[in-house]
Amino acid sequence: MNNSAVNFAMQQVVITRHGGPEVLHVRETAETQLKSGDVLVDVKYSGINFADILMRMGLYPTAPKPPFTPGYEVSGVISKVGSTENNDLIGKSVAALTPFGGYASKVAVKKERLITLPEDFDLAQAAAMPVVYLTSYVMLFLQAHLQKDEWVLIHNIGGGVGLAATELSRTIGANIIGTASAGKHDRLREKGLHNLIDYNTEDFVARVNDITEGQGVDVIIDPIGGDNLKKSYKALGTFGRLVAFGFSTAANSPRRKILHLFKEYIKTPKFSPIKQLMIHNKGVFGCHLGMVMDRQDLLQKCMEKLMSYLQNGDINPHVDRIFPLSKVQDAHQYIMDRRNFGKVLLAADEQ
Repeated sequence: MNNSAVNFAMQQVVITRHGGPEVLHVRETAETQLKSGDVLVDVKYSGINFADILMRMGLYPTAPKPPFTPGYEVSGVISKVGSTENNDLIGKSVAALTPFGGYASKVAVKKERLITLPEDFDLAQAAAMPVVYLTSYVMLFLQAHLQKDEWVLIHNIGGGVGLAATELSRTIGANIIGTASAGKHDRLREKGLHNLIDYNTEDFVARVNDITEGQGVDVIIDPIGGDNLKKSYKALGTFGRLVAFGFSTAANSPRRKILHLFKEYIKTPKFSPIKQLMIHNKGVFGCHLGMVMDRQDLLQKCMEKLMSYLQNGDINPHVDRIFPLSKVQDAHQYIMDRRNFGKVLLAADEQ
């Protein structure tokens, strides 16, 4: 046996084919070779996002074809560097954005995608921050330009993006309405949220009109897609802005059924610039974080702003549950069952 190969072994979660959580498998592989400008992070925690679930099901258009390793974010300690000018980074605790590959015990990351952490910052919180807060920041502030005293409707407010968007909306003094299952309402009220709508039993358009006294909301972020987008558009007031950033309704079927996907797709509204947007003075945006990652200058500015919020205590990433890397199938099922309140992580060093 080659002892050096064993010493450099790492664990990766691989999507072997499209399907349910059972297609996720942990495999041992050789350590990634570093290029100049890369660093190797010994991963402590990997963040799970709903995009990972969609790509596992074959519903994420920019994902690679199986087999591949999902995962957009990690936290851990830098153990190696690809070039000597970065030797000072060895031993540093960091968070990092990873365009795929994050479900692993080690991951190679470009230096530009590292996030410097405050001293002694909790690494679980660090892994819970990059994707959900960056997505929320881009949608609320760069696209929708949410303002003080405006009304914002946050769908799935008890999820990772929902809680992040709540904190960011509060930094500028916006009024918040959220949709969530009734089982999460008490925990949301503990966080000071009172304008809550049970999406299982209530018509959120009617409730929004009641809460805003018929004015509608100024901004909506919608990860659900399908027919929900049409309802969200109705809940907007004049000059309202709707941001779509997911298609979670397509994952509601227990299996990847073409008929189910087709039905959800045809329910997705098409917004006419003349018949709808111009007449109603409304705007509709789409947000795909992968495209933001390609804008290094923009990415850096956004992350610097988020770190300032973090250091000022304006945001506090909420970790709901941590699963061992070996229990990744259970972690995906937990999220699909809508049981999470905030972020779900994988721990690379727990079995």
